[in-house]
Amino acid sequence: MSFLGKENLNMSPSPSLPSYKKLAALFKKIKSDLHPAQTHGLLCGYLCVAKDPEKTEPAFEKSLLDVEGNKQSEKILADLYKASYHSLKQFSFEFSLILPDDSANLNTRVEALGLWCQGFLIGISQSPTPLQEHPNSEVKEVLSDLSEIAQVNFGDIPENEEDEAAYLELAEYTRLSALMIFNTIHAEVESEQKGSLLH
Repeated sequence: MSFLGKENLNMSPSPSLPSYKKLAALFKKIKSDLHPAQTHGLLCGYLCVAKDPEKTEPAFEKSLLDVEGNKQSEKILADLYKASYHSLKQFSFEFSLILPDDSANLNTRVEALGLWCQGFLIGISQSPTPLQEHPNSEVKEVLSDLSEIAQVNFGDIPENEEDEAAYLELAEYTRLSALMIFNTIHAEVESEQKGSLLH
């Protein structure tokens, strides 16, 4: 099973991103220890460094799930891949992180944000050239920030407006950082490809 199937991602309409609850229910159903937020972060990190995400089978896919034959599960994962790719590529304001909704307590949401960042950093580590050595100082700075968010402490965060606002600010910073890294890396790939065609 491939998230991409035989479709070209540019030719197929963009599906909606599966919710945190839908992914959590899927992982529970197939008895997987995967966390929805971490899995989405992993996928987005991979998409940032994949040179041809439209044609290349995701490298992380084989280590994720064995849902072959389960049409519902296959569709959820295909939607996850396609929706994430389309919204990243279009630098879309619709791009969002898969995190618990506002009804979850703040500690749960902070933990999920940290796991999303952990997954993202694992995903981009598949780049042939470490992004920590990237010449763009903004990319290096953002990666350092995401690494700190990935190590955030949770468990005793009080439910108050100040900490709620801080969480929302971190989540938005993470979202914009993923968009920036994706578009920076893929702009470089396109430039390299055009340069090779001219020579």
